Amino acid sequence: MTTLEGSKKIVQLLLAGLALLLCGQSYAAVVNNARGLPHTKAAYTTRAGHLTTAANLRFWGKKSPYADDNPDNKTNIWVVRALANLNYGFNTHGDVSLTPILYQDAHKLKDDYSEDPQILWDSFLNIKFGNYKVEKQPIWLGFDLGMRFPTGKKHNVIFEDYTAGKFEFGLTGLLTYRYANPNLENDFRIHANLGYWNYNDRGTQLTEVEPPELGKVDAMSQSIHYATGIQFPTRNFEYGLEFYGLAWLVRPPVGAASRENYFYMNVSFVYKPDHRFYLFSNADLRLSPANNSTERFTPHLPGMPSFPGWRINLGLKFQILPTVYDMHKTSVERQQEVKTKSLYVQLKREMQKTEKSKAELERLRKEKAERENVTPPSQ
Repeated sequence: MTTLEGSKKIVQLLLAGLALLLCGQSYAAVVNNARGLPHTKAAYTTRAGHLTTAANLRFWGKKSPYADDNPDNKTNIWVVRALANLNYGFNTHGDVSLTPILYQDAHKLKDDYSEDPQILWDSFLNIKFGNYKVEKQPIWLGFDLGMRFPTGKKHNVIFEDYTAGKFEFGLTGLLTYRYANPNLENDFRIHANLGYWNYNDRGTQLTEVEPPELGKVDAMSQSIHYATGIQFPTRNFEYGLEFYGLAWLVRPPVGAASRENYFYMNVSFVYKPDHRFYLFSNADLRLSPANNSTERFTPHLPGMPSFPGWRINLGLKFQILPTVYDMHKTSVERQQEVKTKSLYVQLKREMQKTEKSKAELERLRKEKAERENVTPPSQ
């Protein structure tokens, strides 16, 4: 490696490390469909030239009373979301991801008081730079720039992450540790994210708040997102356990829905029937208290938390590129894994043969020693 190449590598690692210290976890409003766990991104990027698409359905439901004096006047609250994702690796250290929310239960009413679900709600764009490996260590670093575009009509939605209907942005630091067993069994990866999100909402008047003064945003809302998890990949399955949450730096006004801190656990499962097609499912369980400090918000549902106590996610992922022809070419990484495993198996067999030879040699020595120590019978 030349001095110039070495200097470039040091600068890249310093930039990635700086991003990790200053930035944080990708915005938790949507499920991660790139490499990593559902809410914790890996510091790896999508392989260069690879294009994947994914679809995700998330749901939660609970029976809730209305805010009146009739205890029997209840309704079933459902929160359903459907989204799509496109992810493309544009080089060995970068990928880009577009995630439009196709359907969102917003619990908003039309002029005729009928339900007004949001078709084609907000969209997210993420640009990730990663694959920066710490020399001689199984640690990778990266960072992710996230943006939210208010393509939907209505915002300040209950049971969802806060949004005021403005362009939002954040920066995410990523770290991945990989333990690779020599025989390629029982591998695991640990991912950690820590980050910052800016809601860009100063001066906004939130809707569905009475009196309106309670929904006036005087200071720009800002939050910290964090996540960590462990991933166990096998040939046909992946298992994951993670913890993630949000903590406000500048909390939105009391008329904002979902203005509390939260902390969740997620358990995930991925089935890979084919190298291009994945099926996945995961479940969120809220570990933080069921607080709700929102005031004068419509609809008023007493006793309901700001965030669901549980959520189920179901989805699928399909690799579009490379083409079918290219996919028959085994990647360099896979070739190295196969070669490593073959060498390990061969070495293990040779060691077993050596142990057997040693045992046989020791047995022959003992037999010879016993024969030499036996006194011949007298004539």
